[in-house]
Amino acid sequence: MIFFYVGFSLVKEWKEIFTFVIDSKKNRILLQKLINFQVFFQKISDSIISILKVLFFSKFTVKVPKSSNSVCSILGNGPSLKTTLEKDLDFIKKTEIFCLNHFSITDFYSQLQPKNYLLLDPAFLDKNHLPCQKTIDILIEKTKWEINLFVPNSFLKNPIFSERIIRNSFIKLIPYNYTIVRGFDGLVHWFFRKNLGMPQCQNVMVPTLFYALNMGFREIYLFGADHSFHEEFTLDENNQIVGNHKHFYESKTYNTHAGLNQVGFSYMSRQFLSLHKAFYGYEVLSKYANSLQAKVKNASVRSYIDVFEKVKIEKIEDEFFQKYPLITS
Repeated sequence: MIFFYVGFSLVKEWKEIFTFVIDSKKNRILLQKLINFQVFFQKISDSIISILKVLFFSKFTVKVPKSSNSVCSILGNGPSLKTTLEKDLDFIKKTEIFCLNHFSITDFYSQLQPKNYLLLDPAFLDKNHLPCQKTIDILIEKTKWEINLFVPNSFLKNPIFSERIIRNSFIKLIPYNYTIVRGFDGLVHWFFRKNLGMPQCQNVMVPTLFYALNMGFREIYLFGADHSFHEEFTLDENNQIVGNHKHFYESKTYNTHAGLNQVGFSYMSRQFLSLHKAFYGYEVLSKYANSLQAKVKNASVRSYIDVFEKVKIEKIEDEFFQKYPLITS
């Protein structure tokens, strides 16, 4: 393995040197070959590491329920979902529904009665995190219909969480492997299909879409996937990043690193790195969806996700209802 890393370092240095001396087509071709060489060995390294991570951290007994429907809607909690629920509620009700995070605290939870719900944030295990504990309490109290609750395997190891959930017999816990895998597409997609690994999930919409694909849905609509996080934070006079965390049900102002600002240390760069990870997750899943011949359509009123086809429900609903006249939620 050490030889791989040495090779990566050498190629990186060669790339920087050749950048300054390329004048001819021949040299440009040579540089591209060197870059391809670096990418190839990076994929080898990522693949080996992913295999080891799966062997040591993933549970091979994880099973995902298969849906009898072919169409679903995933409801993100972005601000635009408010408009969607006013305009396109009839369309959403005709599909199988996925919700996530704090959706249960809204009145729409009982109204829509989603069949699937997904949690990822470990804050839901923190008994001192009041918003998350409130969400769990309401989820247990309100749910009077059968629902799949997808949670990381680590959640089941927390007795406080699991003992609370099993009090409601309508909630079926579906554990999943949050093992991040990278490498060659063929290997990565095999891990995906076997539920042994998944992309990095910087946003909870990514694992929700991942499991919608693995449950067998072949036409998936995204709503409330604004992903306008970069619009919501500014830098104040004290060099502190101030954010305005907006959801369709609330808006909260917060300070991302109060009292921790340091000269020469950029929290802003880390914010944008997080955004990169979030959007790259969709890029990975776009390739995976194509391999499954599934169509993911972004029906959010506004959204920065650019990797999926963008649609407006009012323009497609007549054709949709003709194609799927018998779909029920």
